[in-house]
Amino acid sequence: MTNTALQIIAAKALPALSGESLTYNAAKNVYLTLGYTSAAGNMYYQAVRFSNRLAVYYDIGQGYARTFLNGIKLFCWDGQKAQLIAQKYWGGSDWRDFSEYFAKEQSILMLKGFLEGQLKLQGAHASDQELTSFARGMVEETQRKQLA
Repeated sequence: MTNTALQIIAAKALPALSGESLTYNAAKNVYLTLGYTSAAGNMYYQAVRFSNRLAVYYDIGQGYARTFLNGIKLFCWDGQKAQLIAQKYWGGSDWRDFSEYFAKEQSILMLKGFLEGQLKLQGAHASDQELTSFARGMVEETQRKQLA
């Protein structure tokens, strides 16, 4: 499958995002949601990165000794509102220290899985390498500075 055909499938499956803005943290290159503090004293918030087609939400917890990744959600824009396309959670005995590398790689795998499903629905095929490369490019696009 050509990269152009994969772009067409992605354009159908991941319509462009638009809408409201979030508080931008330039030092971390993320948009941050308002957080809350649990009874145990941990702070919970979402760090969001987006492009015109994809939003990546990291559910983050910050304790007294470490920052941890509770989950990742991927959204696309359907022209009216955000649509959840993939999610993964960690917790309990499977919690993860927050790492940009780990969060990015998990996001790539999640998007790749979504695109694989969309290809199957369309009766199209792409190599594993093409899918991984395409998903990586889309996730990396969300990591570019999005200053207006």
